[in-house]
Amino acid sequence: MGEQKVDVTEVRAKLCRMNADTHFLMDARPRRLTRRGAETRDRILDAMVTCTVRSGFAVTTIEHVMQEAGLSRGSVLHQFPTRVALAAETAKRCMYSVMDASDALAVAIADPYERFADYPRIMWETQSSPEGLAFTDILLTMRWDRELASALQSIASQVEQDIHDAFVRMAAEAGFSDTEAVVPHGWLLLANVRGLLMEHALNPNRPMILEAINLMKTNHRAFCERMRAASIAN
Repeated sequence: MGEQKVDVTEVRAKLCRMNADTHFLMDARPRRLTRRGAETRDRILDAMVTCTVRSGFAVTTIEHVMQEAGLSRGSVLHQFPTRVALAAETAKRCMYSVMDASDALAVAIADPYERFADYPRIMWETQSSPEGLAFTDILLTMRWDRELASALQSIASQVEQDIHDAFVRMAAEAGFSDTEAVVPHGWLLLANVRGLLMEHALNPNRPMILEAINLMKTNHRAFCERMRAASIAN
Protein backbone atom coordinates (compact mmCIF):
# COMPACT_ATOMS: atom_id res chain seq x y z
CA MET A 1 0.00 0.00 0.00
CA GLY A 2 3.07 2.25 0.20
CA GLU A 3 2.40 3.46 3.71
CA GLN A 4 5.21 4.72 5.92
CA LYS A 5 5.09 5.12 9.68
CA VAL A 6 4.50 8.65 10.95
CA ASP A 7 5.09 9.61 14.56
CA VAL A 8 2.29 12.00 15.48
CA THR A 9 4.18 13.03 18.62
CA GLU A 10 7.12 14.09 16.48
CA VAL A 11 4.81 16.10 14.23
CA ARG A 12 3.39 17.84 17.30
CA ALA A 13 6.89 18.64 18.58
CA LYS A 14 7.82 20.19 15.25
CA LEU A 15 4.71 22.35 15.36
CA CYS A 16 5.63 23.56 18.84
CA ARG A 17 9.12 24.49 17.64
CA MET A 18 7.58 26.41 14.75
CA ASN A 19 5.26 28.18 17.18
CA ALA A 20 8.29 29.25 19.21
CA ASP A 21 9.49 31.43 16.32
CA THR A 22 6.33 33.51 15.88
CA HIS A 23 3.22 33.68 18.09
CA PHE A 24 0.33 36.11 18.05
CA LEU A 25 -2.30 36.93 20.65
CA MET A 26 -5.93 36.53 19.60
CA ASP A 27 -7.33 39.23 21.84
CA ALA A 28 -4.82 42.00 21.26
CA ARG A 29 -2.82 43.69 18.55
CA PRO A 30 -0.52 41.04 17.00
CA ARG A 31 2.98 41.16 18.44
CA ARG A 32 6.08 39.06 18.09
CA LEU A 33 7.02 37.10 21.19
CA THR A 34 10.52 36.45 22.43
CA ARG A 35 11.62 32.83 22.37
CA ARG A 36 11.26 32.71 26.15
CA GLY A 37 7.78 34.19 25.90
CA ALA A 38 6.80 31.68 23.21
CA GLU A 39 8.13 28.79 25.30
CA THR A 40 6.12 30.00 28.30
CA ARG A 41 3.05 30.29 26.11
CA ASP A 42 3.51 26.73 24.87
CA ARG A 43 3.87 25.47 28.46
CA ILE A 44 0.58 27.15 29.34
CA LEU A 45 -1.22 25.73 26.30
CA ASP A 46 0.20 22.26 26.93
CA ALA A 47 -1.00 22.49 30.54
CA MET A 48 -4.44 23.62 29.41
CA VAL A 49 -4.72 20.62 27.09
CA THR A 50 -3.60 18.25 29.86
CA CYS A 51 -6.06 19.69 32.39
CA THR A 52 -8.93 19.67 29.90
CA VAL A 53 -8.37 16.04 28.93
CA ARG A 54 -7.90 14.95 32.55
CA SER A 55 -10.74 16.85 34.23
CA GLY A 56 -12.85 18.47 31.52
CA PHE A 57 -12.87 22.06 30.35
CA ALA A 58 -15.90 23.04 32.44
CA VAL A 59 -14.01 22.57 35.74
CA THR A 60 -10.55 23.63 34.56
CA THR A 61 -9.48 26.95 36.08
CA ILE A 62 -6.53 29.27 35.66
CA GLU A 63 -5.24 27.90 38.97
CA HIS A 64 -5.26 24.34 37.62
CA VAL A 65 -3.30 25.46 34.57
CA MET A 66 -0.82 27.38 36.75
CA GLN A 67 -0.13 24.29 38.84
CA GLU A 68 0.18 22.00 35.83
CA ALA A 69 2.54 24.38 34.02
CA GLY A 70 4.54 25.23 37.15
CA LEU A 71 4.07 28.95 36.52
CA SER A 72 2.88 31.89 38.56
CA ARG A 73 -0.53 33.44 38.11
CA GLY A 74 1.14 36.56 36.72
CA SER A 75 3.00 34.56 34.07
CA VAL A 76 -0.23 32.94 32.89
CA LEU A 77 -2.29 36.14 32.92
CA HIS A 78 0.45 38.03 31.09
CA GLN A 79 -0.04 35.67 28.15
CA PHE A 80 -3.80 35.14 28.56
CA PRO A 81 -5.67 37.84 30.51
CA THR A 82 -8.85 35.74 30.78
CA ARG A 83 -9.89 32.09 30.86
CA VAL A 84 -11.82 32.61 27.63
CA ALA A 85 -8.72 33.97 25.89
CA LEU A 86 -6.77 30.92 27.05
CA ALA A 87 -9.53 28.54 25.96
CA ALA A 88 -9.87 30.17 22.55
CA GLU A 89 -6.15 30.01 21.83
CA THR A 90 -6.03 26.41 23.09
CA ALA A 91 -8.87 25.47 20.74
CA LYS A 92 -7.13 27.19 17.83
CA ARG A 93 -3.88 25.39 18.55
CA CYS A 94 -5.64 22.04 18.96
CA MET A 95 -7.58 22.39 15.72
CA TYR A 96 -4.51 23.11 13.65
CA SER A 97 -2.46 20.48 15.46
CA VAL A 98 -5.06 17.84 14.59
CA MET A 99 -5.24 19.03 10.98
CA ASP A 100 -1.46 19.00 10.56
CA ALA A 101 -1.17 15.56 12.15
CA SER A 102 -3.92 14.30 9.82
CA ASP A 103 -2.03 15.64 6.81
CA ALA A 104 1.16 13.94 7.97
CA LEU A 105 -0.58 10.58 8.35
CA ALA A 106 -2.38 10.97 5.02
CA VAL A 107 0.66 11.79 2.90
CA ALA A 108 2.39 8.70 4.29
CA ILE A 109 -0.06 6.67 2.16
CA ALA A 110 1.25 6.78 -1.40
CA ASP A 111 -1.96 5.90 -3.26
CA PRO A 112 -4.36 8.92 -3.29
CA TYR A 113 -7.49 6.75 -3.43
CA GLU A 114 -6.39 4.57 -0.52
CA ARG A 115 -5.35 7.72 1.35
CA PHE A 116 -8.95 8.91 1.38
CA ALA A 117 -10.48 5.45 1.77
CA ASP A 118 -8.41 5.01 4.94
CA TYR A 119 -9.38 8.42 6.34
CA PRO A 120 -11.57 7.09 9.20
CA ARG A 121 -8.44 5.52 10.73
CA ILE A 122 -6.54 8.79 10.32
CA MET A 123 -9.37 10.77 11.89
CA TRP A 124 -9.61 8.31 14.77
CA GLU A 125 -5.89 8.57 15.55
CA THR A 126 -5.76 12.36 15.43
CA GLN A 127 -9.11 13.07 17.10
CA SER A 128 -8.15 10.70 19.95
CA SER A 129 -4.90 12.60 20.55
CA PRO A 130 -4.83 14.94 23.59
CA GLU A 131 -5.35 17.92 21.27
CA GLY A 132 -8.30 16.26 19.55
CA LEU A 133 -9.96 15.32 22.84
CA ALA A 134 -9.38 18.78 24.33
CA PHE A 135 -10.84 20.49 21.30
CA THR A 136 -13.96 18.31 21.35
CA ASP A 137 -14.47 19.14 25.03
CA ILE A 138 -14.11 22.88 24.38
CA LEU A 139 -16.41 22.56 21.37
CA LEU A 140 -19.13 21.03 23.54
CA THR A 141 -18.80 23.91 26.01
CA MET A 142 -19.48 26.41 23.22
CA ARG A 143 -23.11 25.25 23.22
CA TRP A 144 -23.82 27.18 26.41
CA ASP A 145 -20.82 29.53 26.77
CA ARG A 146 -21.70 32.40 24.43
CA GLU A 147 -18.54 34.36 25.27
CA LEU A 148 -16.34 31.44 24.26
CA ALA A 149 -18.41 30.81 21.14
CA SER A 150 -18.01 34.43 20.12
CA ALA A 151 -14.24 34.33 20.71
CA LEU A 152 -13.92 31.24 18.53
CA GLN A 153 -16.26 32.32 15.73
CA SER A 154 -13.67 33.78 13.35
CA ILE A 155 -11.24 30.92 13.96
CA ALA A 156 -13.95 28.31 13.47
CA SER A 157 -14.99 29.89 10.17
CA GLN A 158 -11.44 29.79 8.86
CA VAL A 159 -10.91 26.21 10.01
CA GLU A 160 -14.18 25.11 8.42
CA GLN A 161 -12.98 26.56 5.12
CA ASP A 162 -9.60 24.84 5.53
CA ILE A 163 -11.32 21.50 6.20
CA HIS A 164 -13.61 22.03 3.19
CA ASP A 165 -10.58 22.71 0.98
CA ALA A 166 -8.77 19.65 2.37
CA PHE A 167 -11.72 17.35 1.58
CA VAL A 168 -12.03 18.77 -1.94
CA ARG A 169 -8.29 18.38 -2.52
CA MET A 170 -8.26 14.77 -1.34
CA ALA A 171 -11.30 13.97 -3.46
CA ALA A 172 -9.64 15.41 -6.56
CA GLU A 173 -6.43 13.51 -5.85
CA ALA A 174 -8.45 10.30 -5.40
CA GLY A 175 -9.90 10.81 -8.87
CA PHE A 176 -13.47 11.73 -7.88
CA SER A 177 -15.24 13.95 -10.39
CA ASP A 178 -17.81 15.39 -7.93
CA THR A 179 -15.43 16.72 -5.32
CA GLU A 180 -18.03 18.84 -3.51
CA ALA A 181 -20.08 15.71 -2.75
CA VAL A 182 -17.25 14.59 -0.49
CA VAL A 183 -17.56 17.63 1.82
CA PRO A 184 -20.84 16.80 3.64
CA HIS A 185 -19.77 13.15 3.82
CA GLY A 186 -16.48 14.25 5.38
CA TRP A 187 -18.27 16.31 8.02
CA LEU A 188 -20.57 13.38 8.79
CA LEU A 189 -17.51 11.18 9.17
CA LEU A 190 -15.91 13.68 11.55
CA ALA A 191 -19.08 13.88 13.65
CA ASN A 192 -19.25 10.08 13.78
CA VAL A 193 -15.64 9.86 14.93
CA ARG A 194 -16.13 12.44 17.69
CA GLY A 195 -19.32 10.81 18.94
CA LEU A 196 -17.89 7.30 18.90
CA LEU A 197 -14.75 8.50 20.69
CA MET A 198 -16.89 9.70 23.59
CA GLU A 199 -18.74 6.39 23.71
CA HIS A 200 -15.48 4.46 23.39
CA ALA A 201 -13.99 6.39 26.30
CA LEU A 202 -16.72 5.11 28.64
CA ASN A 203 -15.66 1.52 28.00
CA PRO A 204 -13.26 0.60 25.16
CA ASN A 205 -14.47 -3.01 25.13
CA ARG A 206 -18.18 -2.47 24.44
CA PRO A 207 -19.04 -4.77 21.49
CA MET A 208 -21.73 -2.47 20.08
CA ILE A 209 -19.32 0.47 19.91
CA LEU A 210 -16.55 -1.61 18.34
CA GLU A 211 -19.05 -2.82 15.75
CA ALA A 212 -20.16 0.77 15.10
CA ILE A 213 -16.53 1.84 14.54
CA ASN A 214 -16.04 -0.97 12.03
CA LEU A 215 -19.33 -0.08 10.33
CA MET A 216 -18.23 3.53 10.02
CA LYS A 217 -15.04 2.43 8.28
CA THR A 218 -16.92 0.01 6.02
CA ASN A 219 -19.51 2.63 5.06
CA HIS A 220 -16.82 5.17 4.24
CA ARG A 221 -14.96 2.74 1.99
CA ALA A 222 -18.25 1.87 0.26
CA PHE A 223 -18.85 5.58 -0.30
CA CYS A 224 -15.39 5.87 -1.85
CA GLU A 225 -16.09 2.93 -4.13
CA ARG A 226 -19.35 4.50 -5.31
CA MET A 227 -17.63 7.82 -5.93
CA ARG A 228 -14.88 6.14 -7.94
CA ALA A 229 -17.39 4.12 -9.99
CA ALA A 230 -19.44 7.25 -10.74
CA SER A 231 -16.30 9.12 -11.76
CA ILE A 232 -15.24 6.35 -14.15
CA ALA A 233 -18.75 6.24 -15.64
CA ASN A 234 -18.60 9.97 -16.30
